[in-house]
Amino acid sequence: MAYNPDESTSTIGQYLNGRDTISTKDATIFIKMNGNIWPMIECNKFEAKLEKNKEDVQTLGSRWKHKKTTSVEGTGSLGGYVISSSWMEHALPYIRGGKDLYFEGTCSIEDPTSAAGKQTFLLKDMNLDDIPFADFEADDDVMQWESDFTFEGIELVQPFTGFKN
Repeated sequence: MAYNPDESTSTIGQYLNGRDTISTKDATIFIKMNGNIWPMIECNKFEAKLEKNKEDVQTLGSRWKHKKTTSVEGTGSLGGYVISSSWMEHALPYIRGGKDLYFEGTCSIEDPTSAAGKQTFLLKDMNLDDIPFADFEADDDVMQWESDFTFEGIELVQPFTGFKN
């Protein structure tokens, strides 16, 4: 059955209103580690996604190479300005024989100009691929850090409510 826009029951208009896009400046991230919660006020970059592992499925009678999703992996990157020693302090116990650094991240985005509303999600069992210590350069810049990470769970705490498909 083909899509007929005249029969659509969607609340989305025919064209996207520019003000309903979401400004990335309106995002917040909070980290929960060892029972402590702190706002990532130094964060200037955040990305998270699920990567699907797909296996090839080939069958007789079809020339198509089909795909079967068999697992997912949560990956992302996190970056910010160096303003504290928190990451180093949390990483040192592991390299001294202690437990590895796992934490949760709660991300919210709400642009008051957009009709999209607010979205909040929780990433569970986050683990940095490397621990930022320092990044010095002889130019007119400020000290920043960036690390890739993995996560092993996600929960949609509050979905956007402004538009329904």
